This record gives sequence, C-alpha cells and structure tokens, in this order.
Amino acid sequence: MLDSVLTTNNLSQLIEPGRVHRRVYTDPAIFDLEMERLFGRAWLFVGHESQIKKPGDFITTELGKYPVILTRHTDNSVRVLINRCTHRGPKVVNEKCGNRRQFTCLYHGWAFGTDGKLLRVPVPEGCSPAFHTDKFDLAGAPRVGIYRGFVFASMAQSGASFEEHIAPMKGNIDDLVDRAPEGEIAFDAGMHRYIYRGNWKLQVENVLDSYHVPFSHASTVSRDGVQFARREGDEKGTKVVAEGGRTADEWKKRRSFTVGRGHGWTSNTALDDGKRASPAFNRYKEALAAKVGAERAQQILTPRLHNTLIYPNVSIMGLNIHVRVIKPLAVDLTEVNIYPVRLVGAPDKMNFGNIRLLNVTHAAASFVQTDDLESFTRAQIGLQSDLTDWVDISRGLGAEKTADGVSSEFATHEMVVRAQYQAWRDYMCAV
Repeated sequence: MLDSVLTTNNLSQLIEPGRVHRRVYTDPAIFDLEMERLFGRAWLFVGHESQIKKPGDFITTELGKYPVILTRHTDNSVRVLINRCTHRGPKVVNEKCGNRRQFTCLYHGWAFGTDGKLLRVPVPEGCSPAFHTDKFDLAGAPRVGIYRGFVFASMAQSGASFEEHIAPMKGNIDDLVDRAPEGEIAFDAGMHRYIYRGNWKLQVENVLDSYHVPFSHASTVSRDGVQFARREGDEKGTKVVAEGGRTADEWKKRRSFTVGRGHGWTSNTALDDGKRASPAFNRYKEALAAKVGAERAQQILTPRLHNTLIYPNVSIMGLNIHVRVIKPLAVDLTEVNIYPVRLVGAPDKMNFGNIRLLNVTHAAASFVQTDDLESFTRAQIGLQSDLTDWVDISRGLGAEKTADGVSSEFATHEMVVRAQYQAWRDYMCAV
C-alpha cells in the first residue's frame, strides 16, 4: 500500500515500468498537484493566431487553474493575459471571443488595455495617495511562444525553453500547415465542445492509442472490415478488421513514435491515394500544385501522420484534419475543444467537406468520438475500485527501437502511453 502523503518519492512510485497506479486518475490531491507542477510549468497550447486577426480581437480559455485572455494588442503583438481583475479578483472577460478596445471588469469598472495595462479606476478620489495604477496591470503569462500560428504559453518563469519544447514537433505542425495552398490555416469554422466524466489523461492516452480502434469503433467498420471514408475524395477508409474478427494486417503495421517530453505521433495507414478524387479535392490539388509545384504537392498529399500529441494538452489529427485541446476541470471532469481546420487558399467546397466529415467523426454526437467518451466514463467508474490498484500499459515493453532521439514501435503497443507517464513523473517530481 502506497503512503497517502504525496512526497516526491511516493509520486515516483505511482509509475512503474509497464503499469500506472490508479491514484493518478482518481486522487484529487494528485490533480491539484498536476495543476501546480505540470500545467503550471509546461508549455501549453493557448490558441491560434487566426482567432485574433485584428487588434482588439480576443478569445478566453483556461490553462490549468489559470483563466486567460489571448488577445492581439494595438501594436499587433500577441498577448496572453491572466483573466483576473487586480482589484477584487473577478474574471474581467466572460465572453468566449470578441473584439474590445479595452477590457472592463463588471464589478467596479476597472478598465484594462489589450496589453493588460490598467487604464482607468472609477472614483479615483477613494484611492490613497500611495496608489499607483502601474502596479495593478493584469498579469501576463511569464513566457509565450509561437510557431506557425500556434500560440503556447508557460506559467513558469524558468524551465525548458519554447524551442526545446517545440523543436521535435515542428515537422508535425508543418505537415498540417503545408497542406494549405497559402501556407496558412485558420480556426474560424466553429468548435465542437464536450465534457466527459473522467480524468484528463484518459483522453491524452487515447489520442495515440491504435489498439482500441477495431473494438471501440467497431460500429464504424463495414462488413468487409473497412472503415468509412474520412477524407474528401476517398471512396472508402482504412481496413481495420480482417476475417474472423481479427485485427487487419494493414492496421497492425501502423507505427508510433516518441521524442521525449511526452510528445508523440502515429503514422498513417496506407490508403489508396491514386484513386483519391472528387471535384472539390481535384480543385484543391490544382491550387496546391500551383503554389508549391506538382512534386512538392504530391509529397504534401502523401499521408505521413495520423495523430500527433504535443504534450500535455493539444493534438493534431492528420486524417480528417482538426486540432483537439484537452482542458482538465477536476480529477474526474474534462473539457475537450475540437477545432476544424480551414486550409487557406483551398476551394470552399474542400474546406466544407472537411468540416462535414469532422461533424461525422468528432462532434459530441458523432460516430467516433462518442465511443471514446463512453470508454473514458466507464474507465473512471472502474478505477474507483481499490481491489485492483494498477493499470497495465505493458504492451510492447522492451521492444522499442530508438535512433537519433526518436523511439518507435507498433502503434497497437503502448510505448506512447509509457512515454507520457515518464514525462508526467518528470514534471510531478521536479521540486
């Protein structure tokens, strides 16, 4: 029995080779420590620059325990501000998005600029002679980093640099952004938002888990074992199940990759790209080739990545393209935001087709995502039992191959989950 007191040594004991103690999913004290040591230190995805195109544009979100405002200032700079009035503490901005020349607190009317500077205090004659407005600006995230429009922030004053964090994953972001003929993507096609009764790590693990697909998503597979088409221009999807209910060889050949810090990705299953065609896709392919050349366009359109995880809170889906943001709310409550990706310069019908397919797969009432949410909910219920303390993540343990800092293994193994918990332990045990 592990001691209930959360010392660094006890936290380390929660993670063993090939297994994880159930407390990491169920203990509120561990969740609180995650908000401090993991979400309070790591580089977290905040939003995309396309969500704040003009000065005064903003979105609000949460980074662990911090409510934040992502906004564009008058000098066109991107700011990540703590959404807490420096007077009496209320959230200053309650709307999800919009445009403001200043942010005004509803409680006592304190007004702040889009750079966080305190602009106005109503009834100033009530303030003492020693009161100085420049001491009451909104706090900003200590560190902000941007790569190809993806905005990240860290609430820690020190630690790994943004470059150290994002460098191994730049190619994965490039893989998505390069698909746009104009070399830009946009998050301006709405958002799917859902909440499930389960720990946030259940969704993070699932992002790169290929083992569950033939079973959890059996209803998405036809009688010949092929999943429905999930890209514009495809007549059918990947073969997932073989005769007799066995996992198809094509699916078992998928690979997973990890590069440290909890990051990882899975390769795409071979699809019949030579037959990929539709009026919308053909026009898109022509537009892309016109910008980058036919050879480069063919490279971009050859599937390389299925899912990418930039640990701990954002994933990129490379098949029916979208970005998923994971937001812990409580030890047993998680919010997920899914953003359709618009490829700037692609024909409208191509972008519309991508959104339509995402509605089918990853909306709150879709074919794919609902299966996963049911698994997360059942897992959280099952993990309450203390008669079995350990969760097994040992598939493929010891079979990993590492070269040039990248480890690889079959995607139906659990190397990527073990890598996530190695990163979890590193964050949680750093004092």
